[in-house]
This record gives sequence, C-alpha cells and structure tokens, in this order.
Amino acid sequence: MGRLFRDESVFDIEYVPERLPHRGEQLEELMRVFSSVLERPGKIARRILVIGDIGTGKTVTTKKFGQLVESEARKKGVKLFYAHVNCQRLRGSFFHVLLMAMRRIKPSFPERGYAPHELFMSLMSTLDEEDAHMIITLDDAEALIRKNGSGPLYDLSRAHDDQLEGKRRLSLICVIRDRRKIEALDEATKSTLMEYVIEMPRYTGDQLYDILTDRVRLGFQEGAIRDDVVRFVAELSASRGDARFAIELLWRAGKLAESEGRREVMPEHVRKALARVWPIPREVVMGLPTQAKLILLALAREFQMTDEPYLKMGELEDTYKAICEEFGVRPLRHTQTWKYVRELADIGVISAEPSGPGFKGRTTLIGLRVPAEELRRAMEEELSKELGA
Repeated sequence: MGRLFRDESVFDIEYVPERLPHRGEQLEELMRVFSSVLERPGKIARRILVIGDIGTGKTVTTKKFGQLVESEARKKGVKLFYAHVNCQRLRGSFFHVLLMAMRRIKPSFPERGYAPHELFMSLMSTLDEEDAHMIITLDDAEALIRKNGSGPLYDLSRAHDDQLEGKRRLSLICVIRDRRKIEALDEATKSTLMEYVIEMPRYTGDQLYDILTDRVRLGFQEGAIRDDVVRFVAELSASRGDARFAIELLWRAGKLAESEGRREVMPEHVRKALARVWPIPREVVMGLPTQAKLILLALAREFQMTDEPYLKMGELEDTYKAICEEFGVRPLRHTQTWKYVRELADIGVISAEPSGPGFKGRTTLIGLRVPAEELRRAMEEELSKELGA
C-alpha cells in the first residue's frame, strides 16, 4: 500500500469493475440478446457486432457480460463457456484464437498437431461431447480480418449452417472500432455479422468524471486527490471521449505525485502526466511484430529531429533501412513496409494520409500520435531484447 495509492490494479487495462457507469444499457442489451441462448440452449446461436472508438468501453463491457452470462448459465444449469480473445495481441492468428477458445474447455489442450480447420472441427466436436455451449468474443477483430480476410469470421458466424438436426452451440461477438472493416467483408459474412449491432458512443466529460470517481474511490487513499482535480482530468480527456486515456492520465498523475514524495495529486501533476499518456495501450505496441517496431523506431528518431508535424513515406523508408542495417535485419520491400504502416495507422499509433495541395507529386504523410522520445526509448529497449543488438 503506497502513500497515495490503495490499489493500483483498478487502473490496469485488464481490470473489470463491479459497476460499469454509463454502459449499463449496452450490458443489459447484450444480456437480453443472449437470453434466448440460455432459455433455449442448442436451439439458437447469436452473432453480435459491437462497434466503438478506442476507450468507449467495448472490452470492459463484453468482459463484464462474459462474467454475468456464465453466472446466469450456472443458475439455469446450462454448461456455457465464455472466451474473450484479443486478436491484436495474437497478431491476427486464427489458429491461436481457436486454441484460446478450446483451452477454456480443456486448459491443457496441446498447441501443436492441428491445422486451423482441424482445430475448429475439434472445438465443435468437444462442445457436442461436453453438451456445452460457447460464446467467443473477438476483441480488436480488425487484426483477424487484416491477416485472414473474411474466412475466419465466416467459419465462426456460420458454424451451424451445414447442420439440420444438430444443436447450435457456438455464438459470436465481434468487437471492432471501424465499421468500414466489416463493410469490406464478403456479403455472406457481412450480412450474418450485421444481424445485431450495438454501438458504443464516446463518453462525455461528465460520464468520464463518474468513471474516474469510481476508480479514485477504489484506487487512491482517502484525501489523496481532490474532487476538482478529478474533474480536471475528465475535462482534459473529454475531447477524446476515451475512458482508457482518462484512467491512465489519472494514474500517471498519481505516480508523478508519489515520486515527488507528495501526499496529494495536484493539477500540475496532471499537466505533466498529459505529455506521457499514449492514445493506445502500451501493451498493444509492445506486442507488435519486430518489423513494425523497427518502423516505429525510425519514425520516433525522425520526429525527434524535426519540428515538422508529418513525415513523407520516402523519408521514413530511408531511416527504416538504416535502422535495419544497425540491427542486422533485412529490410522489407516497399509494399510490405506500406502494409505495416497501414496496420500501425489502424491501431492508432500513427496517422497515414495522402498528401494534398502544396506537395509535389503524391505521397503518404505520416504523423506520430505518441511522444517521440518515449517511443524511441521503448522501441530501442524492446528491439535490443528481441534482436540482441
């Protein structure tokens, strides 16, 4: 127990609170949609699409739903497993999505010896053998789509299409930030997933204040932070409507105050912390492939040396190639580099837009959405571990 903090775990990205301020309606909607699965097990399977920007409560709401639906299933005597899978952390691997789902039923299920299709069939057979039902939530489903196209979502959403008599045991929740990713899927998959859509709007400043007040009560010592400072954090985060950002800003302000030996978090700690908060979770960045980290290091070094807000694609590639040589790695070709740039833009760590008037020829202008110096240090440390340079 620290001088300022009572329990830092409540500020963690994985924390699921008892109460979800301003997401009760969406939580009730999920429970209502899946009530038929519990009331008539095996007769119906559901496919739900949850859409919202970063920090709008998609993950915490679906995880809370998973806790509640499993509890409700136990009360009704229904054997139901909830599997929450982050596709971005699994780098879009359909095999590992299926493996995590299977391990909810059989924790020691082996990783080797199966192709994805075989593992999918094994999962369905296991559900039959166990007379069980499963809801799989594909969080950050963009990563799965980006790597595999429509195939995995088609298989999961239409798992029972070939069955005339068998029970419908597998339901699907697809969590996504950008509706355009669904629009790009084939018509059969798209129509199935769009069967039921739950929208997650951005939080208002007042709603963020309510969320932060709960976390302060649980995470800080009494008197460690004044109400007006909590309100200040909410106001600074309101333009984003991003609860993740607001919670991390609050926590970082507390850590700064604690490192200074203060007994209270002051507005200046919040202002200092603001420059250190990334718009996306660090865990996402740290879990990226090595080549993506090399590209980010190139961007970080370039932006540390310039006052310009954007970098041209060609400038990035020149620095990236030099960094590959530094670490003894073969650089990617232009098309592959561009693919990684698009992926980094998709997760929100950079922006990548076509150049407009004022530029000779057409190029891509790349912006960085995290502090360059901090990103450089993080990437150099990560790449040194991975590549031993």
